[in-house]
Amino acid sequence: MILTKQNIAKIDIDSVINNRIVNNKLNEILFIVPTRRKLRYLTRELISIAPNNSAAGLKIETIGSYAKKLNSVFYEDENIISEESAVLILNQCFKETELKYFSQYRREIPFGTLERIKNVISEYKRHGISPDHLVEESKRLTGADVTKALDIANIYERFQAKLENISLCEIGDVYLDINNLNGDEFKNLFKENFPDVKVILINGFDEFTEPETEIINSTSEIKDTELFVVLDYYRYNPLIFSHLDACHDRFIGKGFKEIADLSTPSKSKFINTVRENFSKITTGQQDGNFKDKLNVISARSREKEIELVAKQIKLLLQNRNTEPNKICVVFNLIEKYSPIIRDRFSLFGIPFNLTDRFSLSTSEPIKGIIHLLEVAEDDFYYKNILRAFSNYFIQIEEVNLSNLLKVSVELKIVSGYANWISRITDKINELSSKYDENERREELIKNCLQAEKEIQKIKSMLVPFDKKLSPQQFLNEILSLIFGLNFPATILNGQNDVVEKDLKALNTFINSLREFTEILELESEKEIKYDLSFYLNQIRTLTAFSRYNVAEKSGYGVQITTLNEIRGLNFDYLFICGLNDGDFPTRFSPEIFFSGSFAREEERYQIEQRYLFYQALCSWRKELFLTYPLFEEKKELVQSSFLQDFLKIFSTQSKNEQSFSSTIFSKRELLEHIGFLQYEERKSINISEELNINLQKINHSIEIDKKRKEDPFGNFGYSGFIGENIPNILKDQLNEITDREFSATQLETYAKCPYKFFLENILRIQTVEEPLEELEAFEFGSLLHSILFIFYSSLKRTGIVLKNCSENDFKMAEKLLFDLAHKKFDDLNLTSESAFFEREKLLGINDKKKNSILYKFLLEERNRDDGYIPSFFELGFGKVKNESAKRIPVKKEIKISDVKLRGKIDRVDVNDSDKTLKVVDYKLSGTKPTIEDLKTGLSLQLPLYLYASKELISAYFKDDYKPAGAQIFSLKYSEKDFGIRLVNLYKKGKNDSLENKIENAEEMIKICKSMVSTYVKAISEGKFNLSLLDNRESKICRYCDFKKICRIQEIN
Repeated sequence: MILTKQNIAKIDIDSVINNRIVNNKLNEILFIVPTRRKLRYLTRELISIAPNNSAAGLKIETIGSYAKKLNSVFYEDENIISEESAVLILNQCFKETELKYFSQYRREIPFGTLERIKNVISEYKRHGISPDHLVEESKRLTGADVTKALDIANIYERFQAKLENISLCEIGDVYLDINNLNGDEFKNLFKENFPDVKVILINGFDEFTEPETEIINSTSEIKDTELFVVLDYYRYNPLIFSHLDACHDRFIGKGFKEIADLSTPSKSKFINTVRENFSKITTGQQDGNFKDKLNVISARSREKEIELVAKQIKLLLQNRNTEPNKICVVFNLIEKYSPIIRDRFSLFGIPFNLTDRFSLSTSEPIKGIIHLLEVAEDDFYYKNILRAFSNYFIQIEEVNLSNLLKVSVELKIVSGYANWISRITDKINELSSKYDENERREELIKNCLQAEKEIQKIKSMLVPFDKKLSPQQFLNEILSLIFGLNFPATILNGQNDVVEKDLKALNTFINSLREFTEILELESEKEIKYDLSFYLNQIRTLTAFSRYNVAEKSGYGVQITTLNEIRGLNFDYLFICGLNDGDFPTRFSPEIFFSGSFAREEERYQIEQRYLFYQALCSWRKELFLTYPLFEEKKELVQSSFLQDFLKIFSTQSKNEQSFSSTIFSKRELLEHIGFLQYEERKSINISEELNINLQKINHSIEIDKKRKEDPFGNFGYSGFIGENIPNILKDQLNEITDREFSATQLETYAKCPYKFFLENILRIQTVEEPLEELEAFEFGSLLHSILFIFYSSLKRTGIVLKNCSENDFKMAEKLLFDLAHKKFDDLNLTSESAFFEREKLLGINDKKKNSILYKFLLEERNRDDGYIPSFFELGFGKVKNESAKRIPVKKEIKISDVKLRGKIDRVDVNDSDKTLKVVDYKLSGTKPTIEDLKTGLSLQLPLYLYASKELISAYFKDDYKPAGAQIFSLKYSEKDFGIRLVNLYKKGKNDSLENKIENAEEMIKICKSMVSTYVKAISEGKFNLSLLDNRESKICRYCDFKKICRIQEIN
């Protein structure tokens, strides 16, 4: 349908255009189109058919750009405020306006709500609805709707006042200004901007707002010009077109009339059938005339849906010799599909142009800037440091994130720049003041010194943001930070597929910042300075609302976009995807911030959605594909009601995954196919060298995997037995490893899982942890060990023996122990709730000492009657910190055969009368090793400590001291679990005599020595297989940090 005020009955639009092209007078036509995509498409089309591919003076506008050109006498292009800056101003309006309905949002309005209200106000402006209209409308409302309407009217009014105060406007304001012009003013503006125009063609729109209708009407009144509106409207199918009734009637009411279009034959039979019958109740047969051109593709999931679309496109490109830009794939909700499209189309090697607006808040360079500023805002909170320096764009040679994280975990640093520096300094001083042969001490000092420099480096970068800054100062500093970190160069050196996207994101961010800071300065008569939190809050809002897209490559690749974007366009092959209820049509969700009669009704919404589908059905020439997924994860999806209505009218061809199963479409599919072939079949296939597929390597990998599955613990290299057929240099490295000192923990790990030992001690793989302010179990254990060591060392100097001591000695010991514990705990400087609970357990619940672990310990020691006296504490051997060195000046290497050992024994109790000793091991858990673990060599710690203490103490006393047993001293707070427990090879009752106790201890040592030799020999032979234990899940696997990189799950 064509609408015009010209006194003619018909017109050939194509002839009008062609005549001017032939006569080089295309500058006499002004084209007004609905979208920028249509503008680009039409520009290319007209240039391609113009003489010498040249179209001088070509004039194509959208309705918005046309209005802005007319209004440029009042507003320059720079005066149109961006959406993101408008949101920031609207956010300020919320804080400055006296509100009732939105009173809870005075301090902070949720972003989603802010965005919706911004869109509502913009829509009101586009439709010419003022704050006064809203106030009038509120008089017809009731209840909360009244206060809501009045609040929005007040916010709208303040928002508009702010824009006018700083000479900024939105497109709705431009419409208002133009429509306030008289006829002569409008005519002069038009002639000033478009002096050569004689014909105005408006095409591709689905409807016009009242202000837009007024602008078009004013344009139609200009003398010596002809204006034609092409409107796709058919009054006899209200289920598709009734939402256009008012728009059509407005034009008729202003003197427009319908005339015939001679430029093309009447609508094609297909489109006419859709116009006349779509969504109507039909009882006739399906139309089969288009069956060979209409296809319906179903798939299991959205991922499979896009995969099948890509396969179908590949067939079109190969079999039909189609150019990629002649194919279009459209969605109603493209955001659900964008990541899948990028993945699948890239996988299948299909060039594509994806129209998708990205949120600035998801851009990696922008996230990096925000996270770095958040380090300063949150005073060096470790997670902000982790987020910032994990970002690819925040690369500083002097900052090693791994080291910072290690130190923060070790020193329990969570936040606070001053806290970082003081704790690191204290730790360096502490470590430097103590003698320790342990390599870990030197490593920790080095790490702390490095971390101190790293934190100071980060601080120096962020110092400018410690003080309040004016908007211009803040802009200068953040730009200095961005370019100081060399963001542009880092982007350009990045992956090719994201370079343009990241550059556009950075450019959009900087432009938005410039606009935002200019607005802040325009609003203030005098210079006002703000702190970093203010600016960061504005940036978070700005980036959350900002959208950007990468410039479309003209004529390149398959076009992938939304349904709205293809209005007025035509393609040879069109795919309409995501045809499920909920996606298209989407479920009606009324905008609660539109008031009264301005609110959209559900019926109109459904008609608009149906019209959108109809428009898409008009956009193909050769073949149409309608696609939908059956499931989303486990949820069954419902086929679109639009597709169901379509299938009632037309016969179609059906396709599914099976339809494409006989063809290999990508290198990955070829590799998957090869993987399923038998060895002989793989040998016989020929593969092009261009594919760069190494069949020999594939065969080797498949055979290895097969062998692993058939014999997961087999004696070959890929099952962990690396000792055979390895170079001499690797053999030397294995020998070097076995020359080191071994701890009981390392050997127990090997006993339970050689592969875990390999990862931890050969490859030295470490798991990344996070610092916690609370006291962890092992740290609480270390604290208790330290307290009891210093306590007993001090007590020994006083000559007090706790066993059967007097009340006075007991009181002295109690004071000594609790004073020491208070100091030790206070030095940790812990503030968390869990740390408070641990302190209560240690020092006494509700400040009652008798309800404490320490008091229970004193009582247990006082009441012992076994004849043994605690004599040696933290007794070290090998290269570990030896706190007892002064008391045992014996340098004796502890070895089993040629295996060197190291460790630290919590306590050794001695009975001088019968020259025996016992090893005591403090445990928070209270658990002791099982008899089975002792006999099979899975538990080595206490037997090894018995052996070491026997050797050391016999050497010290120059006498033969016999081991008489090992004990676990449970420090678990629970009454029933607290106290000493004997560890032995036999059940209770079979080892009461001293001889039996000695025999039992020697037997444990014998087993330990045998197993240690066996384990170290296996290590030297390169045997690092998976755990062979039947109960490996409970013994080692359940809490293993390496579970995700271990093959044991396949075996289990």
